[in-house]
Amino acid sequence: MESANVKDNPWRAGNSKLNLVLLVAAVCFAFAAFVIAIVSLSKQTGSSASPSVVNVGLPSAADYEDDKVWLLHSGYSENNQFYISEKTGKLEGFSPDILNAVCRIANKNCKIVADLWINCWNSAAGEASRGGDGLMAGWYDACGGYRVLPERQRTFDFSDQFTTPLPQAFATLTGNPRKFDWRNITGKIVGFFDGAVGDEHCLANAEGIVGAVLPAENIRHCPTDEQCFEWLKAETVDALFSEAILFQGITGVEEHYKLQACQTGGAAMMTRKDSKLIDWWNPAQAKLLASKEYHEICNDVKVAHGDQPGYDPEDFCIGL
Repeated sequence: MESANVKDNPWRAGNSKLNLVLLVAAVCFAFAAFVIAIVSLSKQTGSSASPSVVNVGLPSAADYEDDKVWLLHSGYSENNQFYISEKTGKLEGFSPDILNAVCRIANKNCKIVADLWINCWNSAAGEASRGGDGLMAGWYDACGGYRVLPERQRTFDFSDQFTTPLPQAFATLTGNPRKFDWRNITGKIVGFFDGAVGDEHCLANAEGIVGAVLPAENIRHCPTDEQCFEWLKAETVDALFSEAILFQGITGVEEHYKLQACQTGGAAMMTRKDSKLIDWWNPAQAKLLASKEYHEICNDVKVAHGDQPGYDPEDFCIGL
């Protein structure tokens, strides 16, 4: 009879163990195939659907560019180009209006930083002019409203212009008590607004002026407008030399001999040579200059900023 127990039959016992191993292997294989099928189906579904998965990795360079806050320097004087409003305490004027409009058209997040002129362009008396510490060190992405000069172009890049060039001039106290003669300034002490267009190098390019190349001891640089006018009133200097607009509306001061001595262009954005600002600025500015808004900004020189001294918009706005 063949009724022996399985454990008494080694062949049948080994066969059962083999069957068990094969069964486990088959189950594992089937499970793996099921997982692979699910993953494959998930990939196919994802490729045909609209993207909905957010990339949670590190931001790309483009992400940083989109979120960038562009810092634009602006100096300030008591004229309709750029001034601190006594009513609002804010920086206002033609130049800030232009900067804000271009940034809006370009859809860029810009902040205007009011700071000293010398932090964009500076020089010591009698020495070569140089880039200011602020722009060189990257405190700002650009300095707004700076006139184009050959020496500045050697250090910085410039956007397209948004004004025509403005003249320079001498200024003395009203009545010219020190008898300053702009035709011959030999031996005269002249004050210059540090960081402005009309420095001693600009004056040296002027034609028809004897002694235009001043020795270092006859040059006075003042870091602020107020100090320049204080020197003039104290007769520490015989005259001042700068952009003529800086003398507009100043009580007790009169102009002498307006001239175009050194500018190769009007107001523009001055940037470091590694800056990308001009890439988006110029196209946006071109749209502004071709629009009615530019003429409205120019008209606001008389309307919104009419309580400030300075030139009329016809004197510097392009196309008026």
